[in-house]
Amino acid sequence: MQNSRKTPFEEPYIAIIDSLVRRRKQIGVSQIELAAALGYDQSFVSRIERRQRRLDVWEFVRFCRALELNPGDVLDPQLNKAD
Repeated sequence: MQNSRKTPFEEPYIAIIDSLVRRRKQIGVSQIELAAALGYDQSFVSRIERRQRRLDVWEFVRFCRALELNPGDVLDPQLNKAD
């Protein structure tokens, strides 16, 4: 029986993380500054960005808010690809 569970490294997830990294850099926020806004240390943000740790839903929403993004807008392109 094949395991249907998705890994954290599938293309839609990678694209979402890449869009968060792109936005962070676009607005000139360092990993340290983002981590402070989220109440974490810099290594937390680094692990997310290097895809060593997967974001849960609530963390994703917090990342988006800290980066002045609408979570739905970040997800929309990935959801439309699944159609």
